[in-house]
Parts: sequence; C-alpha cells; structure tokens
Amino acid sequence: MDIWRYFDVTHALHTYCNPISEEAVRELEGVLDLQPGMRVLDIASGLGEILLGFAKRHGVSGVGVDVSPYAIRRAEARKAEWAPEADVRFLEMKGEDYAPDPDAPFDVVLCVGASWIWKGHEGTLRALQRFVRPGGLIVNGEPYWRQDPPEAYLRSEGLRRHEFPTLGEYYETLERLGLSLVWMRGVTEQEWDRYEMLQTASLDRFAREHPDDPDLDEIRKKLLPTKEAYFRWGRDALGFAFWVLRDQRAVSRPTP
Repeated sequence: MDIWRYFDVTHALHTYCNPISEEAVRELEGVLDLQPGMRVLDIASGLGEILLGFAKRHGVSGVGVDVSPYAIRRAEARKAEWAPEADVRFLEMKGEDYAPDPDAPFDVVLCVGASWIWKGHEGTLRALQRFVRPGGLIVNGEPYWRQDPPEAYLRSEGLRRHEFPTLGEYYETLERLGLSLVWMRGVTEQEWDRYEMLQTASLDRFAREHPDDPDLDEIRKKLLPTKEAYFRWGRDALGFAFWVLRDQRAVSRPTP
C-alpha cells in the first residue's frame, strides 16, 4: 500500500495533519505579526491550511512543499475553493530536496510535525536556518517526551527514545544553534484526542463508503494498533508543541 494513500484515508476529516487547532493557529499568527508582502515557506505543508490562512488573512505570499501527491491535490483544491487570489504555490517534492533562491530568503519558515525529514529536531532546525533571512522566524512543531516512554510503547510504535526530545533537551538545542525563543505553546489533551480520533472516524467513514477497497484491511491493521498504544501509553508519554524561534546568527547588534 502507498503510505501516502494511507495518510490520505486516515486524515480525510482533518483540517490540520497535526494535533493543533484553529485556536492555536490564530494565536501563532498573532505572535508572528504577519504583514502584507512577507514571504513564508512551509515544509511538509500537508493540506495547506496554515499557509493559505496566513495568505488570506494577512496578505503574505508563500510556498508549500509536500511529498504526498494526495496532500498537494487537497491543498490546491482548498486554495481554489477558499483563497483563489492567494499568492501561494504548492510543490510536490521531498522537503530535503527543496532548494530556494539564496538571494531571496523567507521571512518565516515552518516545519510542523515532520522532523523525520531531517532525522530529528536538531537536523530540522539546522535545515530551516538555511531558508530563513537573518533575523527571521522559524516555526517548528515538534513531539516531545512528557515523561520517560515505556519500552512497550516504543516497541509498539517502532520508536526510539532519541527520536524526540524533552522540552529541556529542545531548549538546549535551540540555544546551541543561535536561535532565540520567541514563543512556545504545547497542545492540549483535547487537541491530541481530536487528532487521534479523527483518524478512526475517517477510517470508519471510508470503510462504510468503500467496503470493497483492496487497501481497507491493511489500513485497519496499520491504524488500529496505534490507537491502542495511544490509550495505553502515548497520551501520557508524548506531547506536542509549537515553537517560534528567531534566527540571531547574522543579526547586527548595536555597538556598546
């Protein structure tokens, strides 16, 4: 089965393909202080809702990059329906293969929930620094360990402890990379629950509408154990947070 079709089926009812809410995104927008003419890059842009919302409400221009053809099609359809005038384009490609113009860095760069692209949070932050202008803002949405994860949970989900940081480990990394903290917002349990349970609701609807689909059994076998793991361990062990960071490496400072 195509893994991207799996995500398309199990995220059919989602607005955002992460455990975030409209309230969280609007709060993020206020922190970013978006202005007309600013340029925004969203790596792993998913359904495009964050980037399109930025463009429609604040007049920014942007580029969304995602490897999933299903996500790109849904993002383009959402743009045509909701924000046809938005100066936003979506590219179907791997995030690590995107090569922006070095003479035109972005004001804001996002990567939400896709640190696997660069093998963890540190690699992700280093990559995003290449895309943002000096003094610009990086938005990173990242899972983190709320407590030491049980070995049974790691085995069940095919995870390793070092794949996600604790909040303290994440903070140590951003300091080491020359990034200053602007804002952080952890998601609520209700936001996590909504994200997880919309997946099972999406599967339930898909099964009723497509009972003879050849991928249905495989989708069930892949999805349902992840929900058991969520109830047993994940809801307590794993959190998710938005971070807004300012890249200070090349910002000129006044002479004392």
